[in-house]
Amino acid sequence: MNWRRQTERRHLAAYTFCAIFIVALVVTTWWVYSRNEASRVWWHEVKQQLKPSRIQQRLKATRYLQDAQQAIARQDWEKAEKLLSQATKVDPHNQEAWQLLITVLIRQNKWDEAKKLPAEIRDKKVKAGVLTVLADIAYLRRDWKEAEAIYKQVLELDPNNATALNNYGYMLAELGERLDEAEKMIRKALKIRPNEPAFWDSLGWVYFQRGEYKEALRWVEKAVKAQPHDAELRYHLGMIFWKLGEREKALRELKEAVKIDPHHPQANEALRQLEQEEMEREMKGETIKT
Repeated sequence: MNWRRQTERRHLAAYTFCAIFIVALVVTTWWVYSRNEASRVWWHEVKQQLKPSRIQQRLKATRYLQDAQQAIARQDWEKAEKLLSQATKVDPHNQEAWQLLITVLIRQNKWDEAKKLPAEIRDKKVKAGVLTVLADIAYLRRDWKEAEAIYKQVLELDPNNATALNNYGYMLAELGERLDEAEKMIRKALKIRPNEPAFWDSLGWVYFQRGEYKEALRWVEKAVKAQPHDAELRYHLGMIFWKLGEREKALRELKEAVKIDPHHPQANEALRQLEQEEMEREMKGETIKT
């Protein structure tokens, strides 16, 4: 009799625990879903990704992606293009496959073909991610108008695309144009992804272009502490120290930038200029201000 009662109590306790767990899960899900628009978008995406059909698509595409990555490692761009095309057909929602396909097309100098590719993508978020890659490539090609047009397309599709917000803002900062607009975009990106060192650096570069070097230093130093092996960040820090008159620190940072990336054009040029200035100062009997 006691054994039966104990069993009943254990069952009751187990059922009670399960009920509490289910209620907590439902409440948590409701809270996450209703908290704000970003949370609702996130929860919708999670549900989509967990659908059996989506999981099947991803698994099928994985084999093509793996083979494509091996072809890329061999620099067999034609083979990689075919495999990635297959991956996007099998799984049209696979952003990684689309982005790699864009990259492979660019490596084959198929810029016009790459630009047409996003038209084939129905998923707005995936299309925005692919367009961001195109915009970044246009920026690297120094085609500012093309890059700006594509960044605008991205933000129409996905206003909360943190990468596009940051990269667009950083491009404006690099050009020294519309700095208030650049700051607004980068700060929005930071609200979405507050712990991103590249975004801290972008905001610091806006301040640098405004001539607010102490505020620039605060943000860029923070970025460098998080990612000390990034040549671009070390170059930015060196330039800020130079403007602040801390030439020894500037030399140290610029040398580190060149050490990390010997082909960094701006860092090499800045280092050459600063070393030339230091030689001239030594000839005049001046010392480095520390």
